[in-house]
Amino acid sequence: MSQTLLNWMFLSMSFLHDLSICTYVGGAVAMEFILNPAQQTIPPAQAQIMGEKSSDRFLILVWVSLVVILITGVVRLQMKGLIGWDPLLNAPLTWDYSYGRTVITMFIIWIILAVNGSLITFLFRPRLKGKLGAGTSQSQATEDRNAKMQAATWIQNLSRADLVLAVIALLLGASLLRGGVA
Repeated sequence: MSQTLLNWMFLSMSFLHDLSICTYVGGAVAMEFILNPAQQTIPPAQAQIMGEKSSDRFLILVWVSLVVILITGVVRLQMKGLIGWDPLLNAPLTWDYSYGRTVITMFIIWIILAVNGSLITFLFRPRLKGKLGAGTSQSQATEDRNAKMQAATWIQNLSRADLVLAVIALLLGASLLRGGVA
C-alpha cells in the first residue's frame, strides 16, 4: 500500500475513534445534566416513559460507540506498529513505558465501561420494565416498587461512574500526544 493511502486510512480510523468518544461522552453528559433534571419536572408516569424511550436509544449509541472505540483503537495501534501478533504488545506499548501504561489504563477503563453497560442493559434495565398483574397483592406491589427503585439507583450510580471514567479516558487519550501520563 502507498504511504498516502495508509495516511488516509489512519486519519479515517482516528476520525471514527474520536467521533465515537465524543458521542459516548456527549451522550452521557446530556443524559446526566439535561435529561435527568428534566425528568424530575414532569409527572412520574410521563417521566418513566420518557426515560425508558430515551434510555433505549442511548444504550444503542453506547454500545455502538464502545465497539467502534475498541476496533478503531486497536487498528490505530496496529497501524502504528505497536500491536503485532508475536508478541502481542510491542514496546512502547508495555507497562515499562508511559505510553503503554496510558493505553493499558484506557483499555482497563474500556472494560469497566463495557461491564457497567452490560449490568445496566441486561440486569438492571429489565427490572424496570415489568408490569404487575391484576391479582398482585399489596406486598408484591411494594416489593416490585422497591426492586425498581433499587435498580434505578444502581443505573444512576453506574451511569455517573461511567461518565467520570469516560472523561478520564478522554484525558488519558489526549495525553498520548505527549507520550502518555508518566
